[in-house]
Parts: sequence; structure tokens; C-alpha cells
Amino acid sequence: MKQTVGIIGVLIILGGCAPHTPPSLSTHSKPFPPTNQDSNQSTLNSEPFCCALPQELDIKLPVYGPKINDLERFAQAMTPYVEQNGVDRDHLYEVQNTFDTRYYAPWNYSAPPEKVQEAAWPIRAFRGGYGSNLRPVLPSWFEEIGNQCNFESYGTLNQKGITLKWMDIRALPTDKPLYKDPSLPGEGYPFDLLQNSSVNYNEPIFISHTTKDGAWSYIFTNNASGWVKSDGISVINDLSTTDIQKSDKVFIIEDNIPLQDSDNRFVVYSHIGMVLPLEHENGENYYVKAYDSNSSFRILTVPKHAAHVGVSKINKADLISIGTELLKNTYGWGGMYGERDCSSMIRDMYTPFGIWLPRNSSAQGRKGEVISFAGISNDDKLSLIKSKGIPFETIIYLKGHVLLYIGTYQDNVLVMHNIWGVRTIDKNGNKGRFIIGKAVISTLELGSDLDGFDPEQKLLNRAESMNIFTKTPLTLTRGNKSLSKKKAL
Repeated sequence: MKQTVGIIGVLIILGGCAPHTPPSLSTHSKPFPPTNQDSNQSTLNSEPFCCALPQELDIKLPVYGPKINDLERFAQAMTPYVEQNGVDRDHLYEVQNTFDTRYYAPWNYSAPPEKVQEAAWPIRAFRGGYGSNLRPVLPSWFEEIGNQCNFESYGTLNQKGITLKWMDIRALPTDKPLYKDPSLPGEGYPFDLLQNSSVNYNEPIFISHTTKDGAWSYIFTNNASGWVKSDGISVINDLSTTDIQKSDKVFIIEDNIPLQDSDNRFVVYSHIGMVLPLEHENGENYYVKAYDSNSSFRILTVPKHAAHVGVSKINKADLISIGTELLKNTYGWGGMYGERDCSSMIRDMYTPFGIWLPRNSSAQGRKGEVISFAGISNDDKLSLIKSKGIPFETIIYLKGHVLLYIGTYQDNVLVMHNIWGVRTIDKNGNKGRFIIGKAVISTLELGSDLDGFDPEQKLLNRAESMNIFTKTPLTLTRGNKSLSKKKAL
């Protein structure tokens, strides 16, 4: 994919979804303005956080800030929109019948599905940036970590594996962040360039190789690749992978339910998007098989209200319950802190329906029947969404961000999305952000009532296409005047 500053800049500034295309950074990172030693010492001595305990600090914390009209006008709840616009489907779509093939794909690899040059893109791309101390990262750090990546051993393990916990997937084998420029809006926290994605508990993976010290492993999931900590995965044998794939599937539909083993010991919190093999069910519980670090199965208890068995047809009840859970989410770039960004929210929402979606926004925007907005006005975009979009089955795409179309309400086109912030610009042309940082229901005019709103960056202005992800992959032009087959993703 194209490796330009422009692409990664758009992704970061929008704050939509984690980057999966190799970014390019300048080899010359500008530091923050230098200060002399005396002023540095003065700053350190007067810094209240330098050496104090939290309880010793007398600091007034901020309270909830200005309100956004959309978020006050429209109920931040799924029920009214699902009841008005949702449909109980009486059949499964074709895409729902291929979920197992997609989900368990890593266990069918015999070698890494990418060439080593593709997997090693971060070593070439990252030569500068800012670290957790908001200072430029030294070139020697990149050299050291590039050597630790051990890509000369790429594809030497080639093992089937499974995850033992929820984990970040990193572009380089480190927990340390890398920012483009923390002094600019949308280029510092939370947009860590090394946060590639995340992986769920008990998820199938393919293991390529490890770092030289063995602490990190390079893996492939069914939707992403990168580095995870080696103590969070286990090699799994063919007999066990076959057993798991033949079992009935328990799809989690509720977050943060503590799952315990047969000795009532906590193991993991539930996370929508988890798929666990059923062992048996009894009374109010499902009992599922989970692989552990001893290369054996243990049985976990899942309350029935938090899951269902097998792929579910799209229905109002599940849309309400799952959507209600996801609206509780705060924003998590690339899955940081166990949260979700725009694309992972939509992906997880439809996993219980057996609909496999790609992880990043650009790929999600190409899934299914694509309808372009090229060359049309904003009014025409809204008309096209209303006439062609299928509520709860349509994604609206703009570079770096995806939104789920949930139908019209009071004649407004409404979307559900997890967003970092609204772009602003002051009288002097200085760009900023009004932080939202959570999942919301809004129009495509979100934030237009704010002082300093940047009208050029309105969601509707930037919307490039919509795609009905439950339909056969097609590319449609406006008005359905021409159709062309598109390769399935």
C-alpha cells in the first residue's frame, strides 16, 4: 500500500482507526524549543507532579465541558433507532456462512501470508518521532529495536498458536509509544504510531518467529499482524485446533463479565468479539473450552445473558443489546486499554452475527456493495444514503474513519461511531480538536454548532462512499448507471 506522510497524517488527524499502512516519517524530528539549564532546573523544582504523591496535590480537576448539539438532541441509546429502522432477518446472508473460514484462517497457514519485506515495513518507515517523554527518539533506539526484530528468522517457526489473554499488537516489539509530533493536534496522545491493533483472548493465530531475546513473537491473526508478548500466546497442536473448530461456537455479546474456571478463579473479562468453543450448557450458563499455558483445556463459565450459541440472524433484540454495550466504550486507538476505535467497534458488533469484517477503516469501506460519493454534493450524498443505505448493514467511509448508518430519525441521517474529536480552527488559522473520545450517535454534521468548528472538515464533506457489507461485493456508481464486479475481500 502507498507509504506516504499524507496517508498516516489523515489517519492520525481524524483519530478514527489504527494505521495498517506503512507510514513514512522524516529522519529529522524537530525537538521542542530548547531552554537553558537554569530554567530547566526551575521548571523541575516548581513542577507539582515531580515528586509528590497524588493525595498531596491540591489540584482542581476539570469538569464535563461544553455540550455538542447532536449528542443532546439525539438519544445516545440504541432502542429508538433499532425499533424504528431495524429489521428481523429471516435468513442468513452469504457472508455469514463463511465466518469460520475467515476466523480460523491463521490455522490454515503453512508459511507467513506476507513476504518479509512487507512485514518489516516499520523498520524502514520509522526513523524519527517522539517518545513517552515527549522528546525526540534517538536514532540508536531504532537501530537497536530493528536488530531485535530478528527478521532474518522470519517464517522459521511457522506454528499454529492461540492467545492466552487480550493483547495489543505492536508494529515494533515494545510497549513504548512513538508519536509523530505531540505539539500538534491529532499527532500526540493517543495516536501511538506503534499501536497496530489488538487481539482477543483465545483467538487463533499463526506464529512466524520471535525477537532475538524471545520476549516478543511476530503473529498473524485473521485481520492483523505484528508483535505480541510471547508469554501471552501458546503453541497449539492439530488435534486441539480441530476440536475447537468442530465445536459449537459461543459468541460473546456483553463486555466486562468476569469469566471463571471450574475452581471459581477469575480468568478473563468477556469482550464482544470473543468466540469460544462450547463444551456443554446447563441451566443459566454455557461452559466453554479455553486453552491455557499448560497446553491443555480448562472450562470457563459464561452466563447465558452474555452470549449466544452459533451465528445469529440480524435481529432487533441483539442489535439493541450489543449496540448498548458498545455505546459505553471510550475511544481506544488501535484497541489501546482494551477499548475500541471506529473500525474495531463495527467489527466487534457484527462478529456475533457471524459477519467477518476487516480490521482497518479503508478495508472496511471496501467490504460488500460499494456506492461512491465522487463528484456529488452533500445534499445528494444524504439523498443517496437515504435511498440506497440499509440501516445497520451499511458503513459510511471517509479517509481514516468509518461510521455505521443506523437509519433516519426525524428526517436526519444518523450514524453510530467511535470518534476521538471534532476538528477546530481559530481566527489565526491554528488547528485544534474538541475531544469527544467515545462512541456516539450523531448526524454527519457533528460539532458544527461548536465555536471554532472547521467547516471544511465536516464529516459529510469528507464522506467518500458507503458500502452495504451484507451484500455481494460490487462497485456501484451514482444512480446505479454502471456496475462492475469487485473482488471479495
